Amino acid sequence: MEYEICLEPSGVRFKADESQNIVEAAKAHHVAIKHGCASGSCGDCKGTILSGESEQGPFMPLLLLPTERAAGMAILCKLYPRSNLRLQAEVISGDVWNTEIVGLSKLAWNVLELRLRPEKPYPYRSGQYARMAVPGQENQWRSYSMATPPQDRDELVFHIRELPGGLFSRWLFYQAQCGDAITLGPPQGDFALQDNTRPLLCIAAGTGLAPIEAIIQESMHTGQTRPIHLFYGAKKQRDFYHLETLQQWAGQYAHFTFTPTISDGEDTQWKGARRLLPTVAANGHWQDHEVYLCGGPGMIEAAIDLLRSHDVPHAHIHFDSFAPNG
Repeated sequence: MEYEICLEPSGVRFKADESQNIVEAAKAHHVAIKHGCASGSCGDCKGTILSGESEQGPFMPLLLLPTERAAGMAILCKLYPRSNLRLQAEVISGDVWNTEIVGLSKLAWNVLELRLRPEKPYPYRSGQYARMAVPGQENQWRSYSMATPPQDRDELVFHIRELPGGLFSRWLFYQAQCGDAITLGPPQGDFALQDNTRPLLCIAAGTGLAPIEAIIQESMHTGQTRPIHLFYGAKKQRDFYHLETLQQWAGQYAHFTFTPTISDGEDTQWKGARRLLPTVAANGHWQDHEVYLCGGPGMIEAAIDLLRSHDVPHAHIHFDSFAPNG
């Protein structure tokens, strides 16, 4: 059965089958509803139910706070209509930025640094991500976080891991060259440095380091000296990148502490810490910290459970889940 969906305040209307979530139905009707992962992991499609009946599917913990649930808010990529619905939801602009690849360099055996020069300023905040059109693949977009703060918008920097079968990453690793064009949509995401003076606890896994680095650099560039502790996890030693940069920051800034960890117990050459979250738990009490998490959904969920067990308030936990997207 089909139902009519009305988005406010734009007034955009489209039909949705009861088996389609709101984001899926909007995309099928070429409605540019704001969303990110489309898998219930990032929260960028958060909206409010104004009227009608619906069924909310499962999503990542903490995407909706109890007060937001009470106010009728929902995660639209996991919301299924059970009647006609009127929703408050953002329809993003159709603006695009044409960019040129100006740098491609290996950071690790399976991670590339991509540098893009946009034709006009790209108005993002540290921690946000860009949606990139996959060259040669109509209507295929992928999301990647900017790895540097926006003080210098002449170039945008990304850390991109090669994924088996990944449309964009395989093109980037094996075909892309400097001078090639990539189209970006508007910057998205609410993962950003908060305006307070609490010390920072940052936990990053893999290329989740990218937006964390941008947030840390922004804090440093503003002259703040509040303590920052970064825990950076990888599976094996060879999966790390930017270790020298992070160690340099630790030597340059007395308020910055850096702890790398690996999860592979068979790597006998590694003399440092092992297992990311147990290391976090063993290294401090985090109740008074502002926390930034970035990595895969499993790590994010486990980290949230750990932090809540340490009495870190919901409102002090911010995360960006690197879920596969399409």
